[in-house]
Amino acid sequence: MRITVAEVITTHGIRGNVKVRSFSDNEKRFDKGSKVYIGDELLTIEDSFDQKGFKVLKFVEYNDINDSLKLVGKDITIDEKDRGKLSNGEFYIYEMIGLDVYSNGQKAGKVKDIISGVYPNDVYVIEKTDKTEVLLPALKTVITNVDIKNKKIEVDNLADYE
Repeated sequence: MRITVAEVITTHGIRGNVKVRSFSDNEKRFDKGSKVYIGDELLTIEDSFDQKGFKVLKFVEYNDINDSLKLVGKDITIDEKDRGKLSNGEFYIYEMIGLDVYSNGQKAGKVKDIISGVYPNDVYVIEKTDKTEVLLPALKTVITNVDIKNKKIEVDNLADYE
C-alpha cells in the first residue's frame, strides 16, 4: 500500500524542479536521496527547499521543465513501510478516516475528513449517523480514546459541538 505525502502543484524554473504541497510533517521526508513515487515511477530527490509554504523538489530523473510538466497535478507517494514511527498517542490521518465515532457509549457517526494545518490543532470532520456534519477539535479533552485496531474513537460529548 502507498501513502500520499504530497501533491505536485506546478513546475518551478526550467531545470525540472516542481513545487509541491506537502501533507507530511516528517521534516526529513524530502531530504536529498529520499525515494518517492509518482504513479509507478520511483524517483530520487536530488534537492529540496521551502518556498512560501511549499516545497520545491528536484528529482534526479528530471532535468527539464518540458519533462516535469507531466508531473503537475499528480500525487507523490511512499510505501507504507517507509512512513516512519509515530510517538505514543499520534496517528496517521489515513488510519483515522472512516473510524466509527462513539459519544456517551453510542455510535454517533464516522470520521469523514481531518483538517490539518489551518487551525492551531487538527479538526475532525464527523459525519453523524443522520448525515449532518460536526467539526470536532482534536484535543485530549474532547477525544477520550482512539482505537485504530478496533476502528473507533470515543469523544466526550459530541452534542457540545453541534
